[in-house]
Parts: sequence; C-alpha cells; structure tokens
Amino acid sequence: MWSIRRNLTPRIFSLLSTVILISFILVSNTQIFGAELGDGHNMPMVSLGDRNAMLDFSSNQLPATNNVQLDFTLIDNKTGNNIQHTTYLVAVFNESQRLFTETVHSHDGHILMEFVPSPIESYKINANFDTLSASYVADYSGPIKVMGNIFSPGNYTVSLEVTGVDFDNLFLPTPLEFEFPVSING
Repeated sequence: MWSIRRNLTPRIFSLLSTVILISFILVSNTQIFGAELGDGHNMPMVSLGDRNAMLDFSSNQLPATNNVQLDFTLIDNKTGNNIQHTTYLVAVFNESQRLFTETVHSHDGHILMEFVPSPIESYKINANFDTLSASYVADYSGPIKVMGNIFSPGNYTVSLEVTGVDFDNLFLPTPLEFEFPVSING
C-alpha cells in the first residue's frame, strides 16, 4: 500500500499542477504583444493582461576588468513597480552567430548579469539553479556571473524574451520579445 501511494503522489502532483496551469491560461484572456529595437534603455510598452509592461535595460562595460554588465527590469508602467517573479530567455548574438543562450529568473523582477572574460571553451554560469522556474537565479550577494569568452570589442544583439511573470513556474503562452544592440568598445 505504501509503495503504491509513494508512486502515485508525484504523478498526482504533476497532473494537478498541469491542470491548474492550463486553467489559468484558458481563463485569463491575456493579450501579449512583442516590442523590438528601442533606444537601448527604455523599451516600448507592451500589454501584459491588464498591465502595461516596460523593459528598463542598460549595459555597461567595466573598463578596469573588461567585464560587461547587462542590467534589466520588467516594470509595471501603471504602478512603477517591478513585475515580480520574471523569467527571461537571454541570448547574445554577434552578427548571425549565437554566443550565449540561457534562462534566468528574478524573484523581485530585477536581473543583473555580469559577463567575465575567461579562456574556457564555452561558458560557465555562477548562480543558483531554481528548479521551479527552470532557470538561473542570482545569489543575494551579487549578479548572475557568466564566465566565458562572450563579449569582446564589437557590435552585438541582445535578445530578451520574457517567458514567465508573477510566479516561479507560470509561463506565458506567448513570450514578450525585446531585442536591442550593444556595442563594446576596444
């Protein structure tokens, strides 16, 4: 009896979670639209249900270390507050070559990523992995650090897709898409 109950519990939880998620998506009549290429700082507003969301973005090259920081927050334009539990798919391109793709999550809506040059072949992420959001989350003490050879002097395109909001494991049926240029000086 105990063996049957132990085997059924994860299946019931998984089925119940799926039903709740599908119910939320079907009931919520959410309208979502994407935005592309803004001025590189405050992107155009997009509708997210009854909210107007705006992506506040900045990138900095730290001259002393040649690290590159990407700093972004999805903001509810009506309240001015961060949209909580935001999950992003982050991709970095140089011309048409994809150099980096990972999913990151912020419980408070703000993401700071620091790209640190390193001779390793691909890249390594120094952050916690959150299983509910299936993404990397920063420690409270600092940014999500990416060790690798991602940025060097040149022109890049950073693509951000907001794939979830409000809860760690709630994913949008259609992601909010943002894309903008980043230039790194030599």
